[in-house]
Amino acid sequence: MSRPLTPTIADCLEHQCLRPVFQPIGSLANGEILGYEALIRGPAGTPLESPVALFAEAARVGCLVRLERLASRIAIAAFMRAGLPGKLFLNYSADSIREIEATRDEVRIFLQHHGITSDRIVVELTEQAPLGALDELACAVQGIRSRGAQFALDDYGTGHASLGQWIALKPDYVKIARLVVDGAATSPFQQEALRGIRKLAQSGNTALVAEGIEHEADLCFCRDLGIDYAQGYLLARPMAEPPLTISEAALRVLRSEPIAVLPGEAVRDPARPGPHRLRSAG
Repeated sequence: MSRPLTPTIADCLEHQCLRPVFQPIGSLANGEILGYEALIRGPAGTPLESPVALFAEAARVGCLVRLERLASRIAIAAFMRAGLPGKLFLNYSADSIREIEATRDEVRIFLQHHGITSDRIVVELTEQAPLGALDELACAVQGIRSRGAQFALDDYGTGHASLGQWIALKPDYVKIARLVVDGAATSPFQQEALRGIRKLAQSGNTALVAEGIEHEADLCFCRDLGIDYAQGYLLARPMAEPPLTISEAALRVLRSEPIAVLPGEAVRDPARPGPHRLRSAG
């Protein structure tokens, strides 16, 4: 019997027809790769190829935890086969994080089988589903971290990602949402938001990752502000076989001279040489 042209979540689970791609996260201090975020695609050429559609449908039919569990295992196996360096950032909803803690022995055996140690895993909390009881989630996160893995709060500045979560969950990394980062080089308001986030991170001993970096000026501003890491198309697009270095364009920005930018000042555009390298920040 042939499979339907439009697969269901049950089809995806039964046939394990998920495809991982990986996007590098680069250090703004030296351009080195910290690790890769695993991103999942559904069956190619179908309505579920988009990760947004895939995970939304899984949540609708009550299979989100099962799908996330399968996605993470496929991603881990592919990551190790590819011999990629650094850490692996894996996306989970709150309920999936609770399940990791509840099945910790099974998880340990799986990681050992694939030859990856817990200290290379970063569990990244997404907004796929409601968080539920925050104290229970905090306990699960604490258990996961006690075994060597790290924890990241995703999309800070949008949706559920809040200061309350930051305080309760004490993440190792906070990933700043693209909405906050994109265009920051020319937006005094976004610059002040990023300064505030940076100050919180320093107080909480938290590393920051600027997401959605597409423009050189934004990358330059984040570097000069002291943001730790960045992720986005300027550094590299998500790929099944990702590069082992960030792009030359991003490296060129990181090697350029730093600029002290105060509120309301102009921000240099690294893509423009000579005396016309300043553009208005207002």
